[in-house]
Amino acid sequence: MDRPGFAAGVRALFGGFGFILTNPDVWPLALVPVVVALIATTLLGWGAVSFVPGQVRSLMGTHAGGLLSTAVEVFATGLSLLVAALLGLMLAQPLSGPALERIVRRVEQRLGAPAWPPTSVVDDVLRSLQAMLIPYAFGLPLLAALFVINLFVPPAVVVTFPLKMVVTALILAWDLGDYPLSIRGVPIQRRVVFMAHHPAAMLGFGLGLALLGLVPCLFVLVLPAGVAGAARLTVEIERWEATQGRSLDHAAR
Repeated sequence: MDRPGFAAGVRALFGGFGFILTNPDVWPLALVPVVVALIATTLLGWGAVSFVPGQVRSLMGTHAGGLLSTAVEVFATGLSLLVAALLGLMLAQPLSGPALERIVRRVEQRLGAPAWPPTSVVDDVLRSLQAMLIPYAFGLPLLAALFVINLFVPPAVVVTFPLKMVVTALILAWDLGDYPLSIRGVPIQRRVVFMAHHPAAMLGFGLGLALLGLVPCLFVLVLPAGVAGAARLTVEIERWEATQGRSLDHAAR
């Protein structure tokens, strides 16, 4: 058995899509991120529409009701709705953590992997938040630095754009690849080392997600297939590690 590499990561992602599409019993779970995003965006948008116009009129004082006040009110409300939509999309993943982890368990069950102890909804949400915070804490500053380089040195885009894709790919590979590792109870330090030992596989998996993420709002739709693919890739890596006489615990040391 060959060591899982870049191609294995790409195959795992496509396998995740195949699993979702060919298993109607997981479709309700796969719809959860979309439903959560819609509910969160609607609630936040309603709050923005209810709060922002009144605040603008209050700030404009005697100018309220005029053309300038109306323009500012429309602009501020539109901006707040955009922020509400972005927050709704961001909240969709952690709040859908329990459903996504159940998809992971279904995939592993289908592949014949060992069953892991059940976890609570609170634990699932907290683990999902933790998985998101760690890569973004390191990845976002790198992406911001590349953006600044682009801003001041536009020709550098031939170098910075591929670097952005690589950084984004690794962020997403960690973000979704952490689901199957976290339900195993692997400490976070060992999860980092485990993924670092298989950079080509993680890059192949994450690059597919990064390319799909170039389409606005599409990432929420591909989340279920992404975690299904991450589960497939983790099981494949575990089985390769077993041929080397190592378990996940030893591989992460």
